[in-house]
Amino acid sequence: MTDEQQDFPTGRGHCEAANAEPADKMEQIRELMFGGTVRDFDRRMKELGDRLDAELARATSALDARIGALESRLDTQLEKLTTQLRAESAARQGALDDLESRLNQSLRTQRNEINAVLQQHEDAAGVAEARARDALAQFDAKTANALQQLRDALATARTELGGEKLAREDLADLMAEVSLRLRGAQDVVKSGGKR
Repeated sequence: MTDEQQDFPTGRGHCEAANAEPADKMEQIRELMFGGTVRDFDRRMKELGDRLDAELARATSALDARIGALESRLDTQLEKLTTQLRAESAARQGALDDLESRLNQSLRTQRNEINAVLQQHEDAAGVAEARARDALAQFDAKTANALQQLRDALATARTELGGEKLAREDLADLMAEVSLRLRGAQDVVKSGGKR
């Protein structure tokens, strides 16, 4: 207790002193009753914390080692897979190039075969056209020959008919005579009727 609190036993200072004394006493009682236990508990908690920190450091170290080993294995596996992928890619590219080469060769072969067949057809068509022209020329010659023979025959027939036909004057005289005879017959008939 302070001198002020002893000088003023009544009032506010006295109440604070009264309240402070029992709190200190309670603290002393607690220290006597639980102080060793609390210190022991604090010590154990500190040891537990230290052990947890040590265990965490060990676990972290072990985990880092495992992650490092795993990364190393993964790097090795990744390198193997990359090598395999490159090899497969090169093999497939080679296969594609080979296939393209074969297709181009096949297309060239087929194109040559088609051109050969077309050339054969063109040659055959040319030969057939030449034969047709020859046959047509022969037919034209035969037709011209037959037409000439027909013209000659017509000319001969005209000449023969010209020699056998009547002249105009002869025909006129013949018609006049027929006309006179017909008149004469009419006159006879008419005069016979008057009698």
